[in-house]
Amino acid sequence: MEGNIQKVLDTRGALRCVRFESGNVGVVTTQGKTKLVVGPFQELSFADNGFLRVFNRRSSESHQARLNDRVASEEDEVSGREFFIDMKNGELYAQMPEFVHFGDFEIANIGGYLCTRTKKLYEVKAIPAEAWHGKYGLYLSLPYSGEPEEKIKKMMIWTHSRYVVCLLNGDESGVYWKMRVFEDYTLLVMDDQGNYFHVKRSARSRRVVEPQRKKAVKVFLGQAKNEADRMMIVHAVREIEEQVADYLKKEATKAKREAEKEREQQMAMLVSAEPFNIGNKWGLRSKGRIVVPPVYRSVKSPVGRYCAMESYPGIWGVIAVDGKIEVEPRYEDVVIHSDGTVDLTVRPGKVITKKLP
Repeated sequence: MEGNIQKVLDTRGALRCVRFESGNVGVVTTQGKTKLVVGPFQELSFADNGFLRVFNRRSSESHQARLNDRVASEEDEVSGREFFIDMKNGELYAQMPEFVHFGDFEIANIGGYLCTRTKKLYEVKAIPAEAWHGKYGLYLSLPYSGEPEEKIKKMMIWTHSRYVVCLLNGDESGVYWKMRVFEDYTLLVMDDQGNYFHVKRSARSRRVVEPQRKKAVKVFLGQAKNEADRMMIVHAVREIEEQVADYLKKEATKAKREAEKEREQQMAMLVSAEPFNIGNKWGLRSKGRIVVPPVYRSVKSPVGRYCAMESYPGIWGVIAVDGKIEVEPRYEDVVIHSDGTVDLTVRPGKVITKKLP
């Protein structure tokens, strides 16, 4: 406990930078609850993006040692009079970072290093272009320089030619080893203790407007302590693959059904379509609106939902009134009947009759 507050140094929203009677500076809430104790420094104030600015005249050796591990300009290193603290994780920086945003993710960019704002810091010498955003905003991939420790590699169920870590949407604990992205854009990750998780998107909230604004949900699969554990995880991954394939198949069927339903509705609105021409090219229009551009040599009046069209002299096919080609133009003549069948003349004396979709 730091005791009573001696002086308020700065104010930002519901937080206060203060000096305690002990001589330390820190951050408290408006109710007086201590959020952070920084140390015996001369000044403390709020900077942008949840950072604190510390005036370092009374810098302790431990704080200065931590600062020397950070990238800083020569002037900063010589003066050592000012540094910055990320209130999210307590990390120290000798200069104020720039910030790069990838959807919901924010990365600190300083001196050629990308630094996460997670409780356990991850930093890598890289440029922002080397980070890439996962589909739906579920994760953010970051490069990993070098090789993981042997104890980490022994817990991986697959070897990789290039190692990548990732941040998970809504998870501020740290980064995870990205092991695999499945076809539905969920992923398999491992933490430093060898715990494997299947990472999915949270269920859509009624309050969420944009579908990509979904947090990551981790489903624990097991821990890779030994070869038997690793095989159990491989088995779990195969089950996930089957589930994903089944899910995608159902989604594709659903999407096809919805597309067909939408097309049916559009086709019903085009029953009044009629041929029109511009120059020597023909198309279809309905109630003054062009629905099929004039690109054909000839278009006959619709019979139900279909029209005979001529692409080249004497070469006929069938289009629907929304422009979709139902029968490729390769026939000498086409006769559409009201029952939805069509007679296709291949050559004189040879006619094929087929049912239109």
